Amino acid sequence: MEQIKELSEYQVFKTVLKHSLLIIIMPILSFFCSKTFLLDGLFGMSPTSSNVYAAVIAIIVLHAALGAFIYKAYFTGKKVPAKKD
Repeated sequence: MEQIKELSEYQVFKTVLKHSLLIIIMPILSFFCSKTFLLDGLFGMSPTSSNVYAAVIAIIVLHAALGAFIYKAYFTGKKVPAKKD
């Protein structure tokens, strides 16, 4: 029983760590990659415009990552049986 509880805690820790890294790293990467390669490189935008659009892309990515975390936390929780009197 103790081993099952430890395994469950480890799985929860892995899930939270994975989503935390996703929430931190993906918006930063999306900002710099979209600014450098897409907006400055491909479209040739001015620095101010490319910063604004890259920030909007990073915000969209952040909200998608947060939504994925909330969805996972809400829909994959264990069902607790109702207490019968």
